Amino acid sequence: LWAMLQLPLVVTARLDLVLVLVTLLSLWTRLSGLGYPGAVVFDEVYYGQFLSLYMKRTFFIDDSGPPLGHALLALGAYLGGFDGNFVWNRIGAAYPCSLSVWSLRLLPALGGALCVPLGYLLILELRCSHLSALGAALLLLLGES
Repeated sequence: LWAMLQLPLVVTARLDLVLVLVTLLSLWTRLSGLGYPGAVVFDEVYYGQFLSLYMKRTFFIDDSGPPLGHALLALGAYLGGFDGNFVWNRIGAAYPCSLSVWSLRLLPALGGALCVPLGYLLILELRCSHLSALGAALLLLLGES
């Protein structure tokens, strides 16, 4: 192994500052204010019912998609201290003090934030200009928030 290495060993790294900036902006816009509002919002009524069932060890498959997404949301709820004993029956219902709203909303927010740099890299991979990739990333950044 040592015979295969030739000295001097040179490591080069390139940093795309636009990609770093776009990623930081998307993380900031998606992760700031995750705790607001402190009440149940639209999609949480639907997915919260699934979370309650998973927390009570009732596993199921429905027609809304593969169960991995529900299981990942349940993992975030579990890490946030959710025990499954909250009734998700209406929009605007206040969360109990023992439940971390931030942990429930973190995984979907991270997924949305990572779509922006992914779009930037995808446009570059299609051999478009950096300006086009920046434009696409800005459209994703401003369109999803």
